[in-house]
Amino acid sequence: MFLVPFERFTIATAFPPDIVREKLISVVEPPRSIRWGMTQPDKPYQGKISESYFEISRIINYRNSFIPVIKGRIYPDGTGSKIHIEMTMHPFVMVFMAVWLSIVGQAAAGMLIASVSSSTFEPAYLIPLGMFVFGILLCAIGFRPEANGSKKFLIDLLER
Repeated sequence: MFLVPFERFTIATAFPPDIVREKLISVVEPPRSIRWGMTQPDKPYQGKISESYFEISRIINYRNSFIPVIKGRIYPDGTGSKIHIEMTMHPFVMVFMAVWLSIVGQAAAGMLIASVSSSTFEPAYLIPLGMFVFGILLCAIGFRPEANGSKKFLIDLLER
């Protein structure tokens, strides 16, 4: 969807589910709510892994509220596995952005209607529209590069 960045994809691998889990465990550490200082983590991702499900996110040493939360299900497929993956923003960030975009979207629509009905143009009428576009770009720019990098990482990890 355009307003809420997300991605779904499936990785087919020759590895059975237990090997897929082992590979994921090798790159995922348990989640920590607070990371102190600039210490480098042992593994690039943090999260939880169960028998057939995982929820992870990349460990970064900077702030990015739009970093993808990666959820996946591991299914046996013949002698290998299929991993269905969905990347979305954190639910709190999605709710915040939905509220924010709704408010500035309504303001932009109101300003557009006021501009058309009064037949005078005020540059200030463009401010809510600019804020709306900025919000969408902020989500996309914060989410998309991280999602692309994680997708490539997971494909490389699970297909080799």
